[in-house]
Amino acid sequence: MGYLIFVAKAEFGQWCVADGQIPDNVIQAAVDWACQTGGADCSTIQPNQPCFLPNTVKDHASVVFNNYYQRYKRNGGSCNFNSTAFITQTDPSKQLYLNPFCYSYLSSLINQNLEPSVSDYLMI
Repeated sequence: MGYLIFVAKAEFGQWCVADGQIPDNVIQAAVDWACQTGGADCSTIQPNQPCFLPNTVKDHASVVFNNYYQRYKRNGGSCNFNSTAFITQTDPSKQLYLNPFCYSYLSSLINQNLEPSVSDYLMI
């Protein structure tokens, strides 16, 4: 007789952020795709929402890119956005000037959609 045991996999510490060396107009095109076609939740970067400030293309892009990545990474989603983003393991609050409400929102995304996959189980 065997037992099926779930092995929890922590996926903390990976954030998708905009590349600060890419021109704003190129990054904005990637944000537009993520918001209009890609399925990212872009409501938090709208005026009077938690991630609106600072109101820069790169800060908004990092919020949108990370939202998309955290939502879709387990289904093949990547952090590329036409080479305008990259994955970092550095806490984004140390890279971006996000307000505390936005930072809390981004932190909550790390634990979303962590349904177990077949590889998360061990047969003993």
